[in-house]
Amino acid sequence: MEPEVEGVRDSLLRLTRIPRVTGIERYVVPILRELMSPFSDAFKVDAWGNSEAIINPGGKPVVMLAAHVDQIGIIVREITEDGFVKFEGVGWDAKVLYGMRVKLLTDKGEVKGVVGALPPHIFRAYKELAEKKLEIRDLAIDIGADSKEDAEKAGVKPGVYGVPDYEPEDLLGHHFSSPGLDDAAGVVTMIEALKLAWKSRDKIDAEVHFVATIQEEIGLRGAEMVAYRLKPDIAVAIDVTFAKQPMMPAEFVLRTGKGPAISKGPIYHWEVVETLERAAKEAEIPYQIEPDFRGYGTDTWAIQVARGGVRTGLISIPLRSMHSPVEVVNLKDIAWGGALLSEFIKML
Repeated sequence: MEPEVEGVRDSLLRLTRIPRVTGIERYVVPILRELMSPFSDAFKVDAWGNSEAIINPGGKPVVMLAAHVDQIGIIVREITEDGFVKFEGVGWDAKVLYGMRVKLLTDKGEVKGVVGALPPHIFRAYKELAEKKLEIRDLAIDIGADSKEDAEKAGVKPGVYGVPDYEPEDLLGHHFSSPGLDDAAGVVTMIEALKLAWKSRDKIDAEVHFVATIQEEIGLRGAEMVAYRLKPDIAVAIDVTFAKQPMMPAEFVLRTGKGPAISKGPIYHWEVVETLERAAKEAEIPYQIEPDFRGYGTDTWAIQVARGGVRTGLISIPLRSMHSPVEVVNLKDIAWGGALLSEFIKML
């Protein structure tokens, strides 16, 4: 099947243009409400910002689909006397941050900056710098301030969050690039599933919770909160996974544009995996298999062990350049992922 991708693109544009750094996921709740509530019987937001759309309340079994809405970002740690901004980040390689454009989200508005970079001439002249392992604590953001006072007047202070300052871009072959596709791509996959499930809700027996979870990037915390509260019978997490690209080790073979990946391994319940595969085959939806023996790093890990155990699965959208400001997905994989989840729900 050749999927419709324009709706996918529109939803991605809306999500990726809203800062969703772990800790400020509340900023995106109004957009989630707009995108999800028209296709649900109820829409709820808990005290921490986990957002969920519900179809067929009171049905059986209780099903939880979960995609984390937070993205990696930075937080201001201190300002030097000469106005440079020191910061911390989660999920970043310092080499990726080096030279990056950023925007700081202050109470007075956005403050633009760049993560300063030394000229290559200096590295050639100073051997100790060339051999030094680059770490985030070595970096600083240049916002153009001449002093700590200048920076503070602009609203920059410890605790201010920041994100990469890059616009989403369309690439060739239905590819799409933006910061924060981990896991905006998973959230939009879930939203596509929600729309399709709503259209065919008369064929659904299950009570289905479509949950945009918080704080995945610092420990799967939103998924743990919601799975504990719901104690679902069945769950599927939706995330991104490593796609084949230059410099990647040969073992990474998943490709963009070839369909979502269904994970197989110890923490993925065999009945869920078998049903996902059957749904894909019967609906002629392209998919790939991702063997995963360890199973850590996604919301699946937290949901599987909640309240005595949940039958859990994982589908992933192949993504290039993960945890960078230029992540790349294929819109078709997201559309196929949504269709797969919709067919899966109808089989329960």
